[in-house]
Amino acid sequence: MQLWWLLVVACSVLISGNAKLIRLAGGAGNTGRVEVYHNGQWGTVCDDGWGLEEANVVCRQLGFESASWSRTMAHYGQGTGPILLDDVVCDGSETFLTQCSHSDTHDCQHTEDAGVDCYSVLNNVRLAGGGGNYGRVEVYYNGQWGTVCDDGWDLIDANVVCRQLGFESALESKSSAFYGQGSGTIVLDDVDCTGDEDSLDQCRHNGLEEHNCVHYEDAGVVCSNTPNTLLPTTDTPSSLLPTTGVWNNVRLAGGGGVLNNVRLAGGGGNYGRVEVYYNEQWGTVCDDGWDLNDAHVVCRQLGFESALEGNSNAMYGLGSGPIVLDDVDCTGDEHSLDQCRHNGLEEHNCVHYEDAGVVCSNTPSTLLPTTGYITEELTTLLLSTSYFTEALTTLLPSTKVPIRLWRWRVDILNTVRLAGGGGNYGRVEVYYKGQWGTVCDDLWDSDDANVVCRQLGFEFALEGNRNALYGQGSGPIVLDDVECTGDEDSLDQCRHNGLEEHNCGHHEDAGVVCQNILNTVRLAGGGGNYGRVEVYYKGQWGTVCDDWWDSDDANVVCRQLGFEFALEGNRYALYGQGSGPIVLDDVECTGDEDSLDQCRHNGLEEHNCGHHEDAGVVCQSNAKEIRLAGGAGNTGRVEVYHNGQWGTVCDDGWGIEEADVVCRQLGFESASWSRTKAHYGQGTGPILLDDVVCDGSETSLTQCSHSDTDNCQHTEDAGVDCYSVLNNVRLAGGGGNYGRVEVYYNGQWGTVCDDGWDLIDANVVCRQLGFDSALESKSSAFYGQGSGTIVLDDVDCTGDEDSLDQCGHAGLEEHNCGHHEDAGVVCQNTPNTLLPTTDTPSSLLPTTGVLNNVRLAGGGGNFGRVEVYYKGQWGTVCDDLWDSDDANVVCRQLGFEFALEGNRNALYGQGSGPIVLDDVECTGDEDSLDQCRHNGLEEHNCGHYEDAGVVCSNTPNTLLPTTDTPNTLLPTTGVLNNVRLAGGGGNYGRVEVYYNGQWGTVCDDGWDLIDANVVCRQLGFDSALEYNSNALYDQGSGPIVLDDVDCTGDEDSLDQCGHAGLEKHNCGHHEDAGVVCNSVLNNVRLAGGGGHYGRVEVYYKGQWGTVCDDLWDSDDANVVCRQLGFEFALEGNRDALYGQGSGPIVLDDVECTGDEDSLDQCRHNGLEEHNCGHYEDAGVVCSNTPNTLLPTTDTPSSLLPTTGVLNNVRLAGGGGNYGRVEVYYNGQWGTVCDDGWDLIDANVVCRQLGFDSALEYNSNALYGQGSGPIMLDDVDCTGDEDSLDQCGHAGLEEHNCGHHEDAGVVCNSVLNNVRLAGGGGNYGRVEVYYNEQWGTVCDDGWDLNDAHVVCRQLGFESALEGNSNAMYGLGSGPIVLDDVDCTGDEHSLDQCRHAGLEEDNCDHFEDAGVVCRVFDNVRLAGGGGNYGRVEVHYNGQWGTVCDDGWDLNDAHVICRQLGFEFALEGNSNALYGQGSGPIVLDNVNCMGDEDSLDQCRHNGLEEHNCVHYEDAGVVCSNTPSTLLPTTGYITEELTTLLLSTSYFTEALTTLLPSTNILNTVRLAGGGGNYGRVEVYYKGQWGTVCDDLWDSDDANVVCRQLGFEFALEGNRNALYGQGSGPIVLDDVECTGGEDSLDQCRHNGLEEHNCRHHEDAGVVCQNTPNTLLPTTDTPSSLLPTTGVLNNVRLAGGGANYGRVEVYYNGQWGTVCDDGWDVTDANVVCRQLGFDSAKEGNSYALYGQGSGPIVLDDVDCTGDEDFLDQCGHAGLENHDCGHHEDAGVVCTVL
Repeated sequence: MQLWWLLVVACSVLISGNAKLIRLAGGAGNTGRVEVYHNGQWGTVCDDGWGLEEANVVCRQLGFESASWSRTMAHYGQGTGPILLDDVVCDGSETFLTQCSHSDTHDCQHTEDAGVDCYSVLNNVRLAGGGGNYGRVEVYYNGQWGTVCDDGWDLIDANVVCRQLGFESALESKSSAFYGQGSGTIVLDDVDCTGDEDSLDQCRHNGLEEHNCVHYEDAGVVCSNTPNTLLPTTDTPSSLLPTTGVWNNVRLAGGGGVLNNVRLAGGGGNYGRVEVYYNEQWGTVCDDGWDLNDAHVVCRQLGFESALEGNSNAMYGLGSGPIVLDDVDCTGDEHSLDQCRHNGLEEHNCVHYEDAGVVCSNTPSTLLPTTGYITEELTTLLLSTSYFTEALTTLLPSTKVPIRLWRWRVDILNTVRLAGGGGNYGRVEVYYKGQWGTVCDDLWDSDDANVVCRQLGFEFALEGNRNALYGQGSGPIVLDDVECTGDEDSLDQCRHNGLEEHNCGHHEDAGVVCQNILNTVRLAGGGGNYGRVEVYYKGQWGTVCDDWWDSDDANVVCRQLGFEFALEGNRYALYGQGSGPIVLDDVECTGDEDSLDQCRHNGLEEHNCGHHEDAGVVCQSNAKEIRLAGGAGNTGRVEVYHNGQWGTVCDDGWGIEEADVVCRQLGFESASWSRTKAHYGQGTGPILLDDVVCDGSETSLTQCSHSDTDNCQHTEDAGVDCYSVLNNVRLAGGGGNYGRVEVYYNGQWGTVCDDGWDLIDANVVCRQLGFDSALESKSSAFYGQGSGTIVLDDVDCTGDEDSLDQCGHAGLEEHNCGHHEDAGVVCQNTPNTLLPTTDTPSSLLPTTGVLNNVRLAGGGGNFGRVEVYYKGQWGTVCDDLWDSDDANVVCRQLGFEFALEGNRNALYGQGSGPIVLDDVECTGDEDSLDQCRHNGLEEHNCGHYEDAGVVCSNTPNTLLPTTDTPNTLLPTTGVLNNVRLAGGGGNYGRVEVYYNGQWGTVCDDGWDLIDANVVCRQLGFDSALEYNSNALYDQGSGPIVLDDVDCTGDEDSLDQCGHAGLEKHNCGHHEDAGVVCNSVLNNVRLAGGGGHYGRVEVYYKGQWGTVCDDLWDSDDANVVCRQLGFEFALEGNRDALYGQGSGPIVLDDVECTGDEDSLDQCRHNGLEEHNCGHYEDAGVVCSNTPNTLLPTTDTPSSLLPTTGVLNNVRLAGGGGNYGRVEVYYNGQWGTVCDDGWDLIDANVVCRQLGFDSALEYNSNALYGQGSGPIMLDDVDCTGDEDSLDQCGHAGLEEHNCGHHEDAGVVCNSVLNNVRLAGGGGNYGRVEVYYNEQWGTVCDDGWDLNDAHVVCRQLGFESALEGNSNAMYGLGSGPIVLDDVDCTGDEHSLDQCRHAGLEEDNCDHFEDAGVVCRVFDNVRLAGGGGNYGRVEVHYNGQWGTVCDDGWDLNDAHVICRQLGFEFALEGNSNALYGQGSGPIVLDNVNCMGDEDSLDQCRHNGLEEHNCVHYEDAGVVCSNTPSTLLPTTGYITEELTTLLLSTSYFTEALTTLLPSTNILNTVRLAGGGGNYGRVEVYYKGQWGTVCDDLWDSDDANVVCRQLGFEFALEGNRNALYGQGSGPIVLDDVECTGGEDSLDQCRHNGLEEHNCRHHEDAGVVCQNTPNTLLPTTDTPSSLLPTTGVLNNVRLAGGGANYGRVEVYYNGQWGTVCDDGWDVTDANVVCRQLGFDSAKEGNSYALYGQGSGPIVLDDVDCTGDEDFLDQCGHAGLENHDCGHHEDAGVVCTVL
């Protein structure tokens, strides 16, 4: 590029012929005496007439932007050569000084030598390779950063740099590439500053890029940390100001910080060890006095909002550098850590195990900027402050140029996070406009992922993930089509579609896996080289699930721990269950990974596991073996095995860290004490280790620093006390609170010998298990013999111990016992309210009888949903793994002998409480459910549709425990916790209770509704409907267990009520009590049909809902019909045979056997659990024969149909929501007489039909006379009735009426409000009002019949079109209707068949639309896009509007109807030419508020007294300026007036004003007859964009400059990029214009260009004698339509990229399906005859606006492009690389 530019300059010198070389002498690089080279020598310029214009030309010729000063009187000293120029006069536009007017002779002396001060080219300075206030000095020159050579570099020079950067002064000057060698050019050498300069280039130096240096001489500085007091005020964005303090630059190492001198190490992005950079290395902070206030300061300094924790004791590992700070004491308000009080730098009394750490909140600081744009006012402030220059280099290299920063984004995506995963992987989210958004995965690859990971502080990315691997985000999609090279510093530096420009859904959210956050792994519950795998995550240790766990995974863990390989990968919690989170699941390693998190897995904490699946490993160990001697199992002298013998460890330096390593190596959690001086006795072998120093993180003792030689005696043998290894205790062979005592040791359960076993020992066990105390101690294997090892013997507790291993004992596995001596306990059944919070995994603790209350709900006495009582409420059991073994345990626990079935899928209805158990695995021999294996209490992955159930045998268990059995096996709520209903149905029957091994009854003495409520609630129902007496449900046969029951109603079970005593009564079975419980679905009706047939509806939650027809058959229909009182069903119907319901779908997948009493007793998915639409509503046809087995009048009323004899009502002779009222009676439909008929009666009918209310009541057979009997007369409703027959009336078929009096109604239609949106008065997107908002209609099946209904509903005659594919734009509300299927005769849309309200499978790009037939298709003809003759489409042709009475109000309506904001003028007298069709309207009188012209008053269609010279016209606002009329001139006075009105400003650009706005044109950057085209506008020079630039445009410029014609029109900034505004774009001259502003163009300063597109010309040097005056052909003006503005960009007059004007901006057309037929339409619309080619793949360059059209499909006959088929406006799946183009034919 530099060589090319030099060639251009050289050529320009040759062309100009007399140009002289020029230089500055006697000053600095940008200042000095002006000297020119001529005839082999340098000479000076005389200062006569010397001013800023002349100085500007010199500076620009030298490559500077402009001059800041013109100097006279030999300001920079007198020259010595000839005086070559005098009387120089420039206008400022010249390229070379010799182009200015001047005299080659002079009358001057060298005392008059002229000089200049040029604006600096080196005003951008930065520090690189260091930190915020120190580093290598780099200057920006010639588009790149370069360095400064250290020859002569000193503190004075450094002071200038530091002040230029905003610091007060320099502390040091550095040489010899102290901060590393730079890589660019060496710009300056021999710098010699006085110290007073404002910038480095004002200092003396050798000249730009004049040096004798290499990069190892690069200069550097250290600036003072005190900011310059002349910095901008608080209006300056704080994010751009340097922060304060020694460590003022903060960053996150391995995380996401923004500065670089404080970091978190050993942890993750927001947590870790605090490290500060001091004396050129990282050091730590001691934790003495470390607290949350100190942590807050660190976290805020790192950019987080606050701290969650301040950690101590080297929680994130020991640091290795100096300890820089100690006794830090922050108030919490400081900005940086060094502002807090402390001991002094490197003044401390600490070691690294006291290193401080923090956990910062994941919320970014609220001080982060939420916008990415800077105002022009703020730009001015920033540009005046030198230290902001670096910030602006990414915006525009030269900060002296007036720039509009609203065109330049300021790193608005500098905040990135990972969500939905873990510390180093997850969904990529960026912070934009105050919220987090996602990145679409289109084109997402490893390069993109690398940028994200480096931006977050990781080294690189392991993976770039797609398809929302880490879950779908919920915010905006901010980026799409991201294309990084991988070298960018942040994501927004990569190529992408634009902010929030995408064609994605959240299922395409991108993710990454960065290297490495799970770098801390340990083995627990085992020994040094084996155990449960645990990883450190989020501040705690968690486990790994064993799903897919194998030797490859184990190898990775072992190598990560430092072992060579793995011997085994273990499963099923072989080393005990962990207690923390389960961090990883489905781990799949290849075996070659360096750490576990590099393996494939489900995601952090994403699992379906319990701790019984914790993974483990056995690693190959080369470490010495270790044991404890001389103590108990967890205490003793430390001995290691080496060379065939055991030896001891010397206690020199022995402490808790060393003891921790030993204990962990032995499988204990940690050490409680480190012992010295042979505390556990002197050993006898060699002393193998001495001077052991551990940091506490080692896996085995030999990994610690140590000496293999010693200077010790055995009196110094080291020992340890380890935290208990026997903290897991259970009771086996018994029940929840009693059994054989077993302890977990060495990976298996073992027993305790009963030698010396007593109640004191038992108390310790029971308290350890969470009970209050022990009731008994048992010996002699009372609960059976165990099978494992005998772990403890001679246990001797004092009773105060917390766990069994704290008691005296013989030692682990030291005993003289057999299993016949296994010890046991019986614990107090009251749980201890002070349960310990020990580290024992809760899943290993017995549930201790907390689940001893079990019941069956939703069924009968021996069957139902299994519910357990936990934490004060009833909960359910999930059916995962549920089988007959599990059911057997439940049934035996309830007193039955065994189970007949174990049921799944919520067969007895869904429960409502917590799900207490999941993955239950019983052997079948357990006494209670909680003794079975399970995931843990309330640990599940289930919903209530998976609630487990059982059917128990009706045979009572003859083996129920005797009274000697511990009472913990009896229900705690009393002996009567099992209740059932017999002799009835699911929700009603005789009350029976289970007592003494058999079922008995309850006497009805005193029996009432309160007592019945207790029974029903105990059975799982909400309440009781009735209480029954006198053995209504037949007499029972067992004992009468209860009498004189007296409940308050608050009891949980019947035996809590007052009663006469068990089996105390004076009754017989003829007094057996019964109940009717409130059934969930006891109300059923048939709708949409007749008395015995129709759509099945059930009453639920206060409204009627339907039943889905999935699996619907005759068995299901039989149950419904019998429930309604019919004998059986004739048919079970599907597919909404009786019309679609409108309420909820209550039941799905109903499976009845046919014997049930009500529908809710059948199997089903659960209430409102379905995958259906109302088009699947189930129906029945019941037999007309009444059921002879219907209950008598004594039968509970809740079993009778609730709707009465007239429960079937319909509307006839009308439409879906209106018509003649007919009721079904005695097998036929009849009418209702209108005597007394009113709106109250109509409301009852409409509500009974499912509508909200009635709009009208009709009489006199408005909807035609019926033909059946007249059923009702003198109807008198109050309005509260549920059905018509509940109202007062004269009696069935009692009347004095004829059918001419048949009553009718109009009900409030659900969808009676319809509108068209996104189009015009008679066309647009169909929207319906539902649930208080507007929603759309999906286009599935949408056709002209459907459109007819909509149009007629809106008042139009019919539809012209039914449109699909969101032709009128995408709606934003719900999609209300789908699969609409109208016959075309319906009166409203909701009368048509459809899938159901809000039941759809659509997106808004499928929104349906219509074009209704009326004359209100309006266009403008004879003018331009926003002005012309008004024409309306009527009776198949276009006609005009007469101007009688035509005014601005009428014009407003037209303009708004066409999509403009308002009208500027209403024109008359056929201003835009006379039309040729009929005159459709006359005397139009609009108020101005109408939506379309036909809503205005007028004479009538084609009623007029006019001729076409009276055709009306309009000028509408808000269109591109080039489309305004081009006739006439505007005076200067009128111009001033118009310019005060903003919307006229654009209009002026294409007129031919006498003031000639762009009358000054020049050529810059080239020579006299060639260069960059610049125009003078608003007081400054600006450029012209090269879009559409061609030789015609160049001809106009050249003639305007006085040349005859143009030789070339140049593009792509051939003569350099300009720096002012871009004034013109899309210039289209015919070539005959007199000046450039007479040509067509986008408007002043309206463009989509950058300066690399500046246009240029080469003019012919012959003077022009003829200036053509031809006008622009009107055929090139766009015609009208929705997309009536079309242009060609990026090419020439007849070829280019197709662009259409929409929503106020130009956009492109995607090339999907683009062909020459489509191109023909474009070319004809532009005035050409046809198209030669249709181009694709952005042949003419990529556009930058929206992509307006896609999938264009023209027939070729269309007048406008938008009349062709297409995907909808701005609905596309394209990028600009697919922009379509055309080549039009030119005749």
